[in-house]
Amino acid sequence: MSRKPDFSYLNENGKRVSGSAAFLHHVYTEMGGVQNYNDEVGKAYIAEFVSAHSDIINAGLEYQARKKRLRLTG
Repeated sequence: MSRKPDFSYLNENGKRVSGSAAFLHHVYTEMGGVQNYNDEVGKAYIAEFVSAHSDIINAGLEYQARKKRLRLTG
């Protein structure tokens, strides 16, 4: 998914369709419905979130792994 989507297209008469009509065409014709569109938006959001926060996520996983390996006896 594009961050700045442009859903405009040329119709069968060669005229440019843009705005809400182009968006609805994209959602219902190209994506197959609202659910599929929402799924794609959700996947893009999760992928962007993980890539932006991967260092924090990895640090937390590394901490948990070290904690499991370290066993204090006393």
